[in-house]
Amino acid sequence: MTLTDTRAAPISRRTRSIPTVTIVSILLLALLLLLVVAPLILLFRTSLAPPGELPFNTDVYTLENYRNALTNPRLPTLIFNTLQYAGGTVIVGIGVAFGIAWLVERTDLPFKALIRTMMFSWMAVPPIVMAFGWILLGNPGNGIFNVLLRWLLDVKGAVISVYSLQAMIFITGLAIVPTAFTMIAGLLRNMDPQLESAGAVHGAGGFSVFRTVTLPLLVPGLLSVGILLFMAMVQAFDLPLVIGLTAKVPVLSTQIFLLANSDISRPDYSLTATFGTFFLLLAAVLVLVYFRTVRMSERFRVVSGKAFRPAKRPLGVWRLPATGLVMFYFLIMILPFLVLIWTSFLPFYSVPSVEALGRLTLRNYEDVFGQSFIVRSLINTIILVLTSATLVMVLSVMIAWISVRSKGRLGKALEVIAFMPIAIPPVVLAIAILLIYLRTPLYGTIWIIVLAHVTAYIAFGTRTMNAALIQIHSELENASFVCGAGWFTMLRRIVFPLLLPHILNGWLWVAGHSARDITFPLFLITASNVVAASQLYTLWGTPEIPTASALAVILVLGLLSVVVPVQIFASRLESGRRRKARRASAALAAAE
Repeated sequence: MTLTDTRAAPISRRTRSIPTVTIVSILLLALLLLLVVAPLILLFRTSLAPPGELPFNTDVYTLENYRNALTNPRLPTLIFNTLQYAGGTVIVGIGVAFGIAWLVERTDLPFKALIRTMMFSWMAVPPIVMAFGWILLGNPGNGIFNVLLRWLLDVKGAVISVYSLQAMIFITGLAIVPTAFTMIAGLLRNMDPQLESAGAVHGAGGFSVFRTVTLPLLVPGLLSVGILLFMAMVQAFDLPLVIGLTAKVPVLSTQIFLLANSDISRPDYSLTATFGTFFLLLAAVLVLVYFRTVRMSERFRVVSGKAFRPAKRPLGVWRLPATGLVMFYFLIMILPFLVLIWTSFLPFYSVPSVEALGRLTLRNYEDVFGQSFIVRSLINTIILVLTSATLVMVLSVMIAWISVRSKGRLGKALEVIAFMPIAIPPVVLAIAILLIYLRTPLYGTIWIIVLAHVTAYIAFGTRTMNAALIQIHSELENASFVCGAGWFTMLRRIVFPLLLPHILNGWLWVAGHSARDITFPLFLITASNVVAASQLYTLWGTPEIPTASALAVILVLGLLSVVVPVQIFASRLESGRRRKARRASAALAAAE
């Protein structure tokens, strides 16, 4: 075959494979329309139905639900509480995360690898588990902190209370630190230190360089991280449900839940859909602000193609205190889990004491594995986690390949619709999915929660795979077409192996969030589709606190036993490939 023939072969082969890609694109587009767009259309239609009616039962359109919602005297309080909770949480979370990230990335702080591993692993801990642990620590009556403070200060009554907006902000702020740390550490790691060096050369001190050079360069990136986390906190449901309702601090997400799960009257789905529409509009505005901020931050890029190594500042005498502060943060984070472990070995909750040691028992763990409804929730959780994470990543690879490699309208439409769920609050999406599948065989099964998680997390999967595919040249894919491989074979033999570390990391993220999520399981709950998170909430409210604590410990240890080994494997796989690439590059340079 001549050189001309060799070049023509890929074009010919790709032309023959276009129908397959087109068919797959159309099927994926139809699937995304069903998963993402159809529930939102039905949500909006429900908000226009007469009060208390479902859209299936009427053809009447009315704005009465919107009038009722806008004239509701609680609406200003709900909005104010939501914004105050989200804003305070982000300030606490970013403040702590920035301090730890700066110490890890820009100083000679010891134990950096351990800190990064603990940060990533702690993201797998469900927020509801942390909330229950903090309740046992800060409960006004018999919380460990209050018992200890009353003894130390010789006072009566509650010294502190976990049931307040301030406590909610503090607890959630600490909980989002690992996520904020991951994003902020990347900003610090990728910032060229030459500008800081120039400031030091001109006589500026360390603090002056940080204030006049480092911080201004980081502000756009920090602002984008802050807006992203603010969006997530506006949509937060776990802690506002567990702590906020008792503290009488309602937010939009819990109000929607209460409307859809009334214990004293029939659920008002039309008013619920109306509040959901307001919530969706608020989230859409925040998404637009986020993208505008990201575009603005492009002007502040200081990473060039030249290799550089960020300078590590010696901490000197501050090395030990800085290490102590970071360890103190992890101690605060692990305290709620430790108190849950303690409670899981007791027949009833009591503060740690020598007397309580004599009551330690394994009965609660026997109950967890001995009661059929709890075992069924654990089995449902395994099915949910494995299925949703695998489906999300398989669909994400196919959608990302078509959107990156294809320049047509189908690829663009797939990319846009797959990204839409990031602007949809989980409580809104849960209500929309509940309404559209209420009268189908899916309702009441574990598969409706799987479908909900696939819908919610497809945005993360496609964005992750898009970024990874952009770094891979299409020559290898063309070579597989030349050798006679079809499109699916090319994905299986070329794309999947090359993207394996990214796929594993994405799979871990989806699996962890699927196991820790309580929003969809509670909104879509029936007797047959209970998972560990919703079972944990039910046990806590019964209340069967020791059994709930045992289930929480099992859930956390189960997640960590999956997340940590797979993360280590993915990191080693990626490091091995980088080493091979460097050796190959060095060998090529030597040969030239």
